[in-house]
Amino acid sequence: MGDSDTMKKIYTTAVFLILTSLSVFAQEKKNQETPIQTIKRVFDGYVKYGESTDSKVNKADMTKSLQALKTVTQPEDLELLINVWMYYDPTDYADIPLVYKVLKQNKNASIQAVKARIKNKKDWEQEGLAPYSDLPKLLQRLEDEK
Repeated sequence: MGDSDTMKKIYTTAVFLILTSLSVFAQEKKNQETPIQTIKRVFDGYVKYGESTDSKVNKADMTKSLQALKTVTQPEDLELLINVWMYYDPTDYADIPLVYKVLKQNKNASIQAVKARIKNKKDWEQEGLAPYSDLPKLLQRLEDEK
């Protein structure tokens, strides 16, 4: 009977150590992400599960990453930000204006990216329906910025 109890303790300790190690590894990997990588991770997860909610941690990660972005010129990164502006709308998330702020900071590249996004309408999007129909307004707003 004593051997059984000892084995259970060893097993429990081993499982605890493995889970702790995995948690530390995941946290370290998360800390190594660039802001754009974090935005992509959060957005992809949000879209993948088709949720209208997101965790507080994901919302905080999104906000922190948007605040950290300064220069964004890569077309794929700008397209990601435009898609976040269009589709990331979990309940109780008021920081979408941060996306516009980043686009505005990178105005010329953002204008080109919005024009490209308008040309590359996704199959499920409809020209007369939001959020796709909001893209020309976003473009105009960026063009009107001084």
